[in-house]
Amino acid sequence: MNSRASVIMAILIFAAAPSAVGQNIKSKVAPDFSLPNIDGDRITLSEMYGHGPIYISFWATWCKPCREELKIIQGLYEKYGEDGFTVLAVNTEGPRAISKIKSFAKSNGWTFDILIDDDGEVFRRKYKGFAQPYSVMTDPQGNIIFSAVGFKPGDEQHVEKLILEQIPPEKKDDAQSGSEE
Repeated sequence: MNSRASVIMAILIFAAAPSAVGQNIKSKVAPDFSLPNIDGDRITLSEMYGHGPIYISFWATWCKPCREELKIIQGLYEKYGEDGFTVLAVNTEGPRAISKIKSFAKSNGWTFDILIDDDGEVFRRKYKGFAQPYSVMTDPQGNIIFSAVGFKPGDEQHVEKLILEQIPPEKKDDAQSGSEE
């Protein structure tokens, strides 16, 4: 392949790949799933609809960008959780890692739901995940409005903007006045 064709091919590949900031997507409904959390309670995505935006992060304890992402998302959850923002952190390490995941979440101060995708069915098959962190955000009705592979400091500004756009109207005034403090 000549150098010109190589350059064109590289441009096409990079243009098609999602950035770390992610892509805004409208209309596709998030695939439903039901997974156990680290306490053994079953959480079903579709039962979360109607309250506010939902941020789903597929992660693992060994993944440094995942840990950084969830540290930042915890701050947004603390800020907007009472306004309907939900976080589902779906760990992909399997059932043998539950005790490790529990202590890891506790030591990091994470207060959102940590779910266990013990066979990778949700991450790989339903969400077509191939790298972590992989995050999806839905509107209150379950439509995907954002997805991203990777996370870097600064991405939270885009996520926060989406949260504010999706908070139910009756809670929006409280959330916006809280974000100006």
